[in-house]
Amino acid sequence: MLCQGQINFAMQRHLCKLSPITSITAKRMMASQGPFAATQTEDPTVSSPLLGRRRLLGLGLAAAASSLIAPGLSGGAAFASQGPAGDRMLAFYNTHTDEKLKATYFRGSNLDKGALKDINHILRDHRTGDVFPIDLQLLDLLTELHRKTGSKEPFQIISGYRSPKTNTMLNAGSSGVAKRSMHLDGKAIDIRLADVKLKTLRDTAIAMKRGGVGMYTGSNFVHVDTGRVRTW
Repeated sequence: MLCQGQINFAMQRHLCKLSPITSITAKRMMASQGPFAATQTEDPTVSSPLLGRRRLLGLGLAAAASSLIAPGLSGGAAFASQGPAGDRMLAFYNTHTDEKLKATYFRGSNLDKGALKDINHILRDHRTGDVFPIDLQLLDLLTELHRKTGSKEPFQIISGYRSPKTNTMLNAGSSGVAKRSMHLDGKAIDIRLADVKLKTLRDTAIAMKRGGVGMYTGSNFVHVDTGRVRTW
């Protein structure tokens, strides 16, 4: 029987063997995380330089514990697996920065402030680095959309938040970019799923009637937002 001190020591040794990003994550976890918040109130000018710190550390601790208690069991869980009732989880892949994130932003009856900060960061304007609080209704829309499509893959991000500077530049070069785009307010996202046909993704989003939906076959993505219900 291992005492608590031996288990803690074993966990620390296990974390040291993780990838460099996980090791850095473990160090960053020493900082105060703050309480859960009912709404997003993060400073839009502050970005999170490291994604998924809670999720990566949690995986490391879980793996360490499982290696001590039941060495023969695998701790891997499929992306589509559902957490406890009420939990809402999203996974993203940023096609511009090559960043990945899997975050549970709602646990039981509380929002996870740290997870929301991670999501805001990966959905930032990749051109300027500006970060903005993403609309919670948009996150819930994406959670439902992913479930309804039956996808096992993360959302590939084409465009999330868009700063005024970037939107002005894109608007000047294309009639397809609205001058007052909902991307400016963190209420729109351009996405695709590797294992779901673009038309299926669009049709599923339209059937949900949660906002605007547009399909861009030439650029291979679907736009969804939390504005009025409309399609193009």
